[in-house]
Order: sequence, then structure tokens, then C-alpha cells
Amino acid sequence: MKYKIKKSVKKSFISSETTREGIHNNQKNTQLRWAIGLIDGDGHIGIEWSNKEKTKWAPILKVTLHRYNSRSIYRLKKILGIGRVTYSKNTITYRVRSRALWNSTLIPIFEQFHLRSTKYGAALVVKEALHMAKIQKVLPETIEQLLKLIKIAGPNQISPIWNATDLKAIVDLDWLAGFIEAEGSFYILSTGQHGFAIGQAYNWHIISAIHGLFGVKSALKQHNNYCMLDTKNTQTLHLIAEQIGGRLLGIKSFEFSLWLRTLRKKKKTKSLKAKLIIASIRQRLFYK
Repeated sequence: MKYKIKKSVKKSFISSETTREGIHNNQKNTQLRWAIGLIDGDGHIGIEWSNKEKTKWAPILKVTLHRYNSRSIYRLKKILGIGRVTYSKNTITYRVRSRALWNSTLIPIFEQFHLRSTKYGAALVVKEALHMAKIQKVLPETIEQLLKLIKIAGPNQISPIWNATDLKAIVDLDWLAGFIEAEGSFYILSTGQHGFAIGQAYNWHIISAIHGLFGVKSALKQHNNYCMLDTKNTQTLHLIAEQIGGRLLGIKSFEFSLWLRTLRKKKKTKSLKAKLIIASIRQRLFYK
């Protein structure tokens, strides 16, 4: 006699819920890696005085972008679930200055998703200050010492993630998308030629790693403490586009879509039209 095995509705339901939870966690982690990339790009981490007398202090996470890219700032706030947003002339700034929120939210995030830039060292000093504050009152003299330490620790202490041998693990693509959101540029020249550029001061190791990840043939450009990658090689541009596509979460996602569409079509008239559209949207949002 043959028997039909009936599916357990309850078991199926639990399995479905578990799957959805897993997908949600993966999406959250993806977004957090993007957020860390954005912070590495245009963020500031440190300690600030809360009064003129310099007797009170607060930890600070600050990310400032042009108002044109306000979408990235609001996406960052949504992902982290904390902080406040303010405007000043042509810029928009995201801030977190609460010790409680640093302890409950930012420190755990920074421990799980490593900063790649010199901000890693600054975050360690802030963490130490917050730990000291839990035990006893931190004197202004101590804060002054920590402020000096941040200047030293930043350039000289980088994340242990750089000890990894796999470049793809170091330059995670979701993190890179966030970093590009802050520091990258998908551009079109007046000749219709496409290009990609990204650079940052002091963090030459990051730009060098991106250079190696995509096998960019053109040499890095360095001036004083600033390092920049700039390529117009079509094969390299397609490789970058293939890896970054669908990962950008700010205004550059729109710019990227126009840039990529005309890169594929290889028609000068369409490329120049896309260049004008991007320029007009930027101008409109600049003076919004």
C-alpha cells in the first residue's frame, strides 16, 4: 500500500519565517556595510567639547555631504536608526553625539563591520573614552590627551581587516558602493568618453586596494597626502559597473544608471545628452 506524505503546514510556516528572517538579516548587513563605506568616505569620528568651558564632552559621528546627495544622508539615518539631520547652506549633515547611542548602537556596529580608513583608530579612542566614563568621571585633562591621541591613532592604526589575504574580503563591494557614494565619480567628458575616478586624502591604502581589485592599468595619481584613481579604460569601466550595479543607494545610483546606459550604447550624442541631464539635475538640487 502506498502512502502519501502530507506536508506539515506548521513546519512549512516556520521554514518560511526563518527564510524571511535570514533574507532580512542579509539585507540589513548589506546596508550596514554600505553605511560603513559612506562613513569611511565622508565621515568624521572623534570627541567634541559640549560647552565653552571645556568641562563637558561628547563622542561624535558626523557625515557631511552636499545637499545634492541628501538621499544618502537620509538612507544612512534610516539604516542606523539613530541620529539627527541638519542643513547648513549647501550641505547636509548627519550627527550622533549621544553617549548612550554610541554605546548601544555604533560601537557594536563598528566592531562587527570594520572601518577601513584611518577613522578606525579614532573610533577605538572614542570607545576607550566611553569605557572610562562608565567607571568614573573623565577629567578634561584626560579628554585633551585623548584628542591628541586621535590625531596620532588615526593615521597609524588601521583595521585588522587589512591583514586578510583576499582583496575581495577587504574591499567588500557593498562597503565600496558606500565609499563611492561619498568619494567616487562616474563622469562623461565633452568628447562623450566615459570615466571613473575616486580618491581620498591620507587613505592611499584604500585607493591602492581598489586599484588592485579591478586591475586598473593607469597609474595612481598622488599629490601630497591625496591619492586618486582615474580610469577611462572601457574594459575596466564595464568591470566596475558589473560589480557595483544595484549596490548604490544614494543619488549616484541615478547618475550611474545614465552613465552605464550610454557606456553600453557607445553613441556620442546619447552620452552628451546624459551628461547634460546629470548636470541639470545637480544644478536643480544644488539650489533646491
